[in-house]
Amino acid sequence: MKILGIDPGTASTGYGIITVPDDIMGKEFDYNIELIDYGFVQTPKDTLMEKRLVQLYSEMNSVIEKHKPDAIVIEMLFFGANTRTAISVGQARGVIMLCAGFHSVSITEYSGLTVKLMVAGAGRSDKKQVHEGVRNFLAKMKGEKAAELSRPMAGTKRKKSWDDNAVDAVAIAICHVLKLAAK
Repeated sequence: MKILGIDPGTASTGYGIITVPDDIMGKEFDYNIELIDYGFVQTPKDTLMEKRLVQLYSEMNSVIEKHKPDAIVIEMLFFGANTRTAISVGQARGVIMLCAGFHSVSITEYSGLTVKLMVAGAGRSDKKQVHEGVRNFLAKMKGEKAAELSRPMAGTKRKKSWDDNAVDAVAIAICHVLKLAAK
């Protein structure tokens, strides 16, 4: 089974694609998974929103066409203090859901708290703890892409690097695998 994890946003949308055995449900998790690809879609802030959404659609559509995932996993929308950001993320999620619908790929959603709990061990984990959790999983995964992404986290709290979005997307995909294995 090929799983596409997505960390949605209009400025930057991270994605990570992993494969797992088709019979993972109900089995003990044995890390027999492989990181296939990861990356991000970045749109210029000085571009009109409708153009940014078209770019996001086009690039995510290309990712889906290239990798042909069996499932898409996306982070649920969290309404924090910044409603403007929440609306923007909601628009990006809608575009991603539209892509999934056109390709007839099912979507599963997880809250950020669930992803952090499953990958880093605590629902209130910070970015570095989530990244460390992903690195621990990647150390047990197959493939050269896993080695690439397992390097230490770049960026700080004030300045995110694109790795943060890709790592978050891989964390969402790993969360889904852990949830499937637990069923």
